[in-house]
Amino acid sequence: MSLIDTSIKRSYTESTYVPLGEKLVLNEDLECYISGDMESKAAIIYLYDIFCNHSNAYEGADIFARNGYRVIMPDLLRNHPVRVEMLGDWQRVKSRLEMDGSYEELEGDFRAVKEYLVDVEGFDKVLLVGFCWGAKKAMELSAHDNFYLGGALFHPSFLELEDFEKAQAPMIIQPSMQDPDFSTEFDVLASKPFGSLCYIQTYDDMIHGFTSGRGDWGNPQVRSRANEAFTNALRGLDRIITVE
Repeated sequence: MSLIDTSIKRSYTESTYVPLGEKLVLNEDLECYISGDMESKAAIIYLYDIFCNHSNAYEGADIFARNGYRVIMPDLLRNHPVRVEMLGDWQRVKSRLEMDGSYEELEGDFRAVKEYLVDVEGFDKVLLVGFCWGAKKAMELSAHDNFYLGGALFHPSFLELEDFEKAQAPMIIQPSMQDPDFSTEFDVLASKPFGSLCYIQTYDDMIHGFTSGRGDWGNPQVRSRANEAFTNALRGLDRIITVE
């Protein structure tokens, strides 16, 4: 069964997907999308890619929500996505994200989201799911706070060996054909006490972003591989919360 809705009209740039959740605001200016049952087995902080709140991000969050998780997607970049025309200048993209999206800049947002999930909704099991730049934020969160039980990283960007060395929880890592070879870095994770819960799979027929902002889910092949990636993430996260 497809996790991605096959009944709606799609093109590469447009989708008629209607999100299932609702919006809330934390810290006066941090808009968040939240989906799933408050009685879910665990919560997920869903860290989008550089294109922010696009239809695939909402649908991806809802996939986890429909499969037993309470999902919150904070708009960390304040609805200011990286523009498509910037993609040819990677240094410009990196500079923009270092200015607006560093861990230090976003630390208060992360604290607000965690406090909401724990103190308001009562979750004691929280996981991280990140895409592209969001995968980097997931690893940074794990490095700074051992509260998070684990994470799933889709076509991660900006990662360095140090991120793997400092991670304090198991990770499911799913790069595309355009992403670095993370074999050496994965070995660092696998050597940790939680290494048996880690997993890596490279999608060597998919472009970077296939499960998020660059994913043409109207294409059957892309949809099939994205379904596979979401299924792997769900299976891995379910294992993590069961063991923990």
